[in-house]
Amino acid sequence: MTDLLAAATVVLVRDSADGVELLLLKRPQQGAFANAWVFPGGRVEVEDVVHDDDTEVDVARRTAARETLEETGLVVEAVNLAHFAVWLPPPQAPKRFHTWFFIGEAPAHGEVQLPDGELVEHAWMTPSEAIARHQRQEIDLMPPTFVTIESIAAAATVEAALALAEIDETPLFESFVVQIDERPTVVWAGDQEHPSSANANGRHRLTMGDRPWTFERTSR
Repeated sequence: MTDLLAAATVVLVRDSADGVELLLLKRPQQGAFANAWVFPGGRVEVEDVVHDDDTEVDVARRTAARETLEETGLVVEAVNLAHFAVWLPPPQAPKRFHTWFFIGEAPAHGEVQLPDGELVEHAWMTPSEAIARHQRQEIDLMPPTFVTIESIAAAATVEAALALAEIDETPLFESFVVQIDERPTVVWAGDQEHPSSANANGRHRLTMGDRPWTFERTSR
């Protein structure tokens, strides 16, 4: 099992005539997550540690704000980013990131400016549009991105999307990949196939392979 690398990402949302939109960035054809559409984010750096008593979430929140500026040119205040989820990749992943997910409102001013070479395209999409485009193979989403978008799909406004982070316990997505009906499937706690689950009938999974992908959650 590879060591975990600390990282952070942020879902930037804004209101539009079509409902809440989120910002997605396209990775280049080579390198990590090639061609995938992702949220702004990246690895935690030494400069993100400011105080001796910083918690891991404090540091990750600064990482999310810094990476947003570096990857999009948009200025967001770390203090305004709400902790949304924690993602752990499957044990067999060649590079494993412990990633803090945040959500925040996009700044009212400023245009997205992508860094040369690191990102090649950006788009604001409603959650339903992003999922539909992925299912039609027009764009490629990674499992954490896909599930995160699914989780805010019902939010009609920025206020409603941000309210999703106001929960008593931040969700932990500890991922395991299994084969179900000959299709690769990522399962999380609460699914009957997850190593930690005692629920014989639970579903908390993303069935992948040929599209459409299917996300199921029948347990909480």
